[in-house]
Amino acid sequence: MAKKLIGLVAGIAVICGSATLFAQEGTKPANVSAGTLMVKGKNYPLKNAAAYETTVDGEEGIAVVLSGPTISSEKLNAARKSEKAGDMPDFRKPYVKLEFTKAGEFKGWGAGAGDISLGRRKGDATGEIKLEDGRAIGKANQPNETEGMFPSGLDVHFDVPLLRAGESLPPSKKPGPAANVKPSVTGIFKGNGKDAKLTNVSAHWREPFGDKPSIVLVFTEKDHAKGKKPDFNAGFGKFGSALIVSLHEDGDIFGCEVAHSALKHQNFSSIGKIQTNNFEYADGKVHGELTTDGPADIFGETWEVNVQFVAPLGEIPKEFQPAESKKEEKPASTESSKKAATTDSDDDDDDDNDDAAVQPKAAGLNVKDLALTKDASDVDYKALVEQLGFKSKGNVKSVSAELSSNLKGQGWTKQGSDLITPASAILKRKRVDAELTIFVTSENGGSKVKMMTEGLAWDEK
Repeated sequence: MAKKLIGLVAGIAVICGSATLFAQEGTKPANVSAGTLMVKGKNYPLKNAAAYETTVDGEEGIAVVLSGPTISSEKLNAARKSEKAGDMPDFRKPYVKLEFTKAGEFKGWGAGAGDISLGRRKGDATGEIKLEDGRAIGKANQPNETEGMFPSGLDVHFDVPLLRAGESLPPSKKPGPAANVKPSVTGIFKGNGKDAKLTNVSAHWREPFGDKPSIVLVFTEKDHAKGKKPDFNAGFGKFGSALIVSLHEDGDIFGCEVAHSALKHQNFSSIGKIQTNNFEYADGKVHGELTTDGPADIFGETWEVNVQFVAPLGEIPKEFQPAESKKEEKPASTESSKKAATTDSDDDDDDDNDDAAVQPKAAGLNVKDLALTKDASDVDYKALVEQLGFKSKGNVKSVSAELSSNLKGQGWTKQGSDLITPASAILKRKRVDAELTIFVTSENGGSKVKMMTEGLAWDEK
């Protein structure tokens, strides 16, 4: 559902010009990739790159991705799978994706930085690429623009191995016992411009989210090493100002709690405002950078983080490993399948064990038939991005519980574990071929709900 999460579409001018592609013999050069993407006056460093064979407009081609965060094998494989299905791949921002045919023709680009995402397009930038000794080598440049709504520019070069069809990057995970390293954190953590010194960090495994292994990082002013449930208690200020970040092994963040003594709203969720750079889980430790790329606005206030950290983290315990996918069952007879497709099961109360064959078909379910809370108000349907939002008088926990119960009654099942804190919650639900990602946040004594949908009907009733 990543393509549904794009809340703002805007222009970023990047490499969009002529290109050449040629092969020649030569000595294998050093692995080099670097560059900068400039958008609206802000520079985004692109320190990592990967090149791989793909399909471009139905033809064999080559894609080059330059990214701020590390490009993991898992993320690259998922992107290639999306491309094969005709969908827009999802890379962690900031990134630039360049596409070429095997003959060297430049076909377009996609990019993302901050809260801006843009699909493939062309422009007047210049660039070149060549194949040499199994590597993709090239550069691109566009002088920084000074006019237009979204001034932008690009200056990159790359020299990386070319992954052939069927080849992958080395797996990013290297499990093992926790490394004998001292946890450390340096950098800034500001609320309304006032810095709070985060001097303690720890990393822990948590329940899987989205059927993937998940990690929680806890940053605090005071020592929390001996505290019980440090991620939970830190959110209530028991260790001073704190930052609690939930993420996957590749550094993809899906949860962020901010607790800062200089803010009026001292505990809130700020998903989408923060990202990792050069994040890695390997050799019994996690390390990298967390940043908001400057101040982020929230409830009329600002907060900002830019820290570098390292913390020991051993192999994932069995209780936190994602459940193995169920084996596909033999298809039922045609007659029984038709009956199951139109009949709700009243006997099964376990969300995680519902059989998809007996769920009502999602096809035909209109978004306006979707179960909400009883007191839902200010309901806003956004057909263009297939999102809806509403408000409730209940707190985050009660709203999440009511939504879960109501959706279960419609045949929706849980996808992974719910992430629920006093300030925010993330729920994922599936119903045959439809999916929901639900964000619940605390607002003015009640709650605000945002639902990303996929597979529902959006036609007028």
